[in-house]
Amino acid sequence: MEKIIDIKKFKLISKQFRRVAGDLLNATDTYEAMRLAKRFIMYIDSEPILSDFISKNHTIDFNMEEIVKQRDYNDKFDIPLKVSEEISFIYQLLAYSITNFDRYDTISRPYAFYKGAKISDSIREFNREVVKLLVNHVSDYLGEKAIELGIDEKPNAKILVHGNLGQLNFSETGNVNASQVNNYGGNEELVKIAESLLQILRETSISNPDIKEDAIDFVQQAKEEAESGQQPKPSLLRRIKDTLTNVRGTVEETSQLATQIDKFIQVITSLFL
Repeated sequence: MEKIIDIKKFKLISKQFRRVAGDLLNATDTYEAMRLAKRFIMYIDSEPILSDFISKNHTIDFNMEEIVKQRDYNDKFDIPLKVSEEISFIYQLLAYSITNFDRYDTISRPYAFYKGAKISDSIREFNREVVKLLVNHVSDYLGEKAIELGIDEKPNAKILVHGNLGQLNFSETGNVNASQVNNYGGNEELVKIAESLLQILRETSISNPDIKEDAIDFVQQAKEEAESGQQPKPSLLRRIKDTLTNVRGTVEETSQLATQIDKFIQVITSLFL
């Protein structure tokens, strides 16, 4: 991947992360907390800067199914001491939980295991003792990057992001033509996500088949243009965005299709619109 983002975009990523993290940390209802946990993980996964940080710290594949099953009812999770393992463990725990559980207190219950404790108490304590660790690590990372790149001193500068996920490099760049840099890397990223989106679109039944067919046709056209080295026309991308937004309104908020639509719209918006 190779793309240029301006300082404003970097700050917006940091601000939005603080927002989605804060919403989760302040949750008290078990179902709402799970919904916010899904949004938290989805946001990390959808932003290359954030998902790269997670990938760089992914040193161990934890067997979360066994870890959750084998702990006693009142046992808290054994959080690793090493920072990279702590980051990866908490991320994997949340990612596993949002896929396999409906209630947040399935994982938070042991954190307020005393007489008179409410579910909301366990959610608050779990977020304080576990989730906040991950939030702080990501926030520190974004803050350190801001200092390294001199964001406050150079408000009009642009950041060149290049490399593969897990190995991204960041550098402050001068008057580089962003469209020249973004064209190749952006097309490559668009094609990859489009392929996945097209497959899910074709496999998913939705209430309005006409909108579905339009979405498939438009995304396929953009994919073919990107594969040929052309930058998809803004008019086509706007049609795609409108059509996919309509499709998204007909499916479940946490469905695989909704997630992939969000990723695709984010890519075309940040790179081409």
